[in-house]
Amino acid sequence: MRRLWLFSLTLLLFLPGCEEPEVEVTLPKEVEKRMEEQLHVDIVVPPAEKLAVKYAEIRYPPIVNQQQIAGPSVAVIVYTDEKGELLPLTDEQRAVMRNRQQRELFYGEYAGRPVIIMEIHTMKNFLADAQSQLIEGMAVEYGQKETDSGTYAFYSFNYDDTAYTTTFLLQNGMTTEAAVDFNRKLIRLLKGQGES
Repeated sequence: MRRLWLFSLTLLLFLPGCEEPEVEVTLPKEVEKRMEEQLHVDIVVPPAEKLAVKYAEIRYPPIVNQQQIAGPSVAVIVYTDEKGELLPLTDEQRAVMRNRQQRELFYGEYAGRPVIIMEIHTMKNFLADAQSQLIEGMAVEYGQKETDSGTYAFYSFNYDDTAYTTTFLLQNGMTTEAAVDFNRKLIRLLKGQGES
């Protein structure tokens, strides 16, 4: 009985630390690998400070006259600052996503507000009406837009035969400086330089 009590006490001491991880949380490596296999390209999904991945999916080119038209597939990884419970999805709903919407969910979807949306395109991409800046020696296009739902910052750059586009909701501590830092971390990881 005493051992059970000590075990319970020890467990309770560690449980509060499980509520909010101190480390940055990113997409599980096995999910990232499955997405790479579907896209036929290597992808990088950086951790984001105090954020967790809400969901990860691939959007495929549309089907016209029962044939998939040529076009890029896009990996979409969405980060949230308030990751909630896993939202239930039936097999029928998954089938509709895949067959009608040309989307395949690989991770999540968890409840929570989207803060960062990262898209990885299987062909080069450019932003319209964008400015350009160098981040880690790479030309990155960027822009900003205000909408009824908030202010968004957009960044896009091409790397090899892929394009990375990141969208940030600028509120609650998310700043343009934090957005540039995220892109800096992403570019360093792509170049194999780690997170220094």
